Amino acid sequence: MKQFKTLDEQINLLRSRGVIITDTEDTKKKLLTNNYYNVINGYKEPFLKDETNYMDGTTFDEIFALYDFDRALRDIFLKYILKIENTLKTLISYYFSMHHGNDNYLKIDCFENFNSVKVSEKIKLNQIKHIQELIIIIQQKTSTSITTKEYIKHYMLTYGFVPLWVLINIFSFGDVSKFFELMNQKERNLVAKHLNCREDELMQFIKIMNFYRNLCAHDERVYNTKVPKYIYIKDNIYHKKLNIKRQGEMYIQGKNDLFALIISLKNLLDHDDFITMYNKIYGRIKSLEKHLHTLNIQDILKIMNFPDNWVEIKSPKSA
Repeated sequence: MKQFKTLDEQINLLRSRGVIITDTEDTKKKLLTNNYYNVINGYKEPFLKDETNYMDGTTFDEIFALYDFDRALRDIFLKYILKIENTLKTLISYYFSMHHGNDNYLKIDCFENFNSVKVSEKIKLNQIKHIQELIIIIQQKTSTSITTKEYIKHYMLTYGFVPLWVLINIFSFGDVSKFFELMNQKERNLVAKHLNCREDELMQFIKIMNFYRNLCAHDERVYNTKVPKYIYIKDNIYHKKLNIKRQGEMYIQGKNDLFALIISLKNLLDHDDFITMYNKIYGRIKSLEKHLHTLNIQDILKIMNFPDNWVEIKSPKSA
């Protein structure tokens, strides 16, 4: 187990491994307020020449700039993921309630239970199990929120139930993802049509966004983090427009990485919102570039798995 180190010991350790520190007091302040583990262990890898030693010329300021860049990305992405999350909650509650009424979200028959489709008993039972699990989550959250949310308490005391368009506000994005996946397909199609995509595309966009939303909300590293391989967005027009290379049948970029999140948001945000987000990301990349000396910005973009021509994603959807 690693032992506690004072700020002076942390500085000495970094210097012994080849990190140049030009302002000791400023470095101490940054380590004290941002945590050595978060800054160094989280962002040292691009600057290492072996397991412990840094490339010649590496400065603490470079490492911290990468850390700060990632922190800015989290703030940017979280803001726009939350916009889509709110839109999805509105659309899902609207189309579900349109077909099933105000308070039927606890009935298995109101979800895709395969009653009218020929599937194996095993598949049907598994689907029902997932629906039951969702219903339990909804019941638990409603019960907990009666004492913590005045609007939930009001509806329960006044009407004995909470309309879905109100209740959905207490859903996590993970709950929204599960709810959408278990809705009847015709209702999923209506939600997706409003967002100008197919329902199977939207399902994968939601899963990618949920993964990165959790990273952003919990201050986890995002710039080079990939989604588990079983979650990836469908091939779409942007993979083709940017001439992204394939490995076998799979595009090698923009499938289960941060660029896949950008493609997802490109599909779901309105154009003005996307351009604002793009400009913020571009600005942070240019700012990071000014702080890099040991590496160049292309090295970082490669680690992020961005295509060389990633800026072309800015083009209008109809272009």
